[in-house]
Amino acid sequence: MNNYPPSAWVSGLKRRDLLKGLGLMGGAGLTQQWAFADETYPTKPITLVVPYPPGGNTDVVARAFAMPLAKALGQPIVVENKGGAGGAIGASWVAKSNPDGYTMVIGDLGLLCINPIANPSLSYDPVKDFVPISTIASVSIVIAGRKDLPANNLREFLALAKANPGKYQCATAGTGTIGHLSLELIKSMAGVDILHVPYKGGAPALTDLLGGHVDILIDGVAFNSAKTGAVKALGVTGSRIAALPDVPSVSESGVNGFYFSNFWGFLMPTHTPKGVISRVATELQKIATLPALRAQLEAGGLNAQSSTDKEFGDLIKRSSDQINRIVKVAGIALS
Repeated sequence: MNNYPPSAWVSGLKRRDLLKGLGLMGGAGLTQQWAFADETYPTKPITLVVPYPPGGNTDVVARAFAMPLAKALGQPIVVENKGGAGGAIGASWVAKSNPDGYTMVIGDLGLLCINPIANPSLSYDPVKDFVPISTIASVSIVIAGRKDLPANNLREFLALAKANPGKYQCATAGTGTIGHLSLELIKSMAGVDILHVPYKGGAPALTDLLGGHVDILIDGVAFNSAKTGAVKALGVTGSRIAALPDVPSVSESGVNGFYFSNFWGFLMPTHTPKGVISRVATELQKIATLPALRAQLEAGGLNAQSSTDKEFGDLIKRSSDQINRIVKVAGIALS
């Protein structure tokens, strides 16, 4: 038994009869595609899975978009945190859900690009199991230095590192994290030797930076300390951050062409009707321009954005290729 209102069901029947008469009927899947393309979507609440615990940037971004999206679609968006296994538990749950347009997941660089490289036997395939809808936000990672570091910006620090190979230490939240990959790319492109010090999470790494036990830290957790001046904000890995307008990018600091940042976007299970994807993408593109939402995210160092489904898919592939190159050049063992 379907869940459509009678008008949508009758509309679906008319389309089915028309297709059959034209000899174009391709099975129940095609009928479903047409039915869901109807303007009646959505007719019930939509579940948005956040594959990480509450409180992190992924959760913040998901909830920032959920409320205006619910208003635009005329149905509640129920946000569910299904954390564990680096996001794999929540992603797998969505991948196996009914592709009817009522379940989606927020994905980031780790979930969509790093996990598949780190774990060849991953329980989900970010390309085969999902359909991209739109990107929704991005963030540049802060490169922070201890207060007494004899450098006031990244350009000066890279000069120090080049003059003193292996002397300076860079803390990250762990091997294979965005901070670690950023460090290895900087080392490769700038031709410097900096010692990587992996921690079990960003919080203990920041604690040691504040205590002067490491020289620099590359991790999003450094953002607030950089804003208050508790640490030196040396640079950012992607575009400049609105809340730290005077902090240059790595590319502006002498490493021409450098760009590495995290991103977020919404996805639905493969075989979700194209009409649904198009409807949700259109609304997300509008929401990303809302001044209040943009200001909310910028205060936390994030940038609201949007894209077409194809552009989002291209970003995932491009980022995966970049990470593969970093891993091979640096000889990182992610698994």
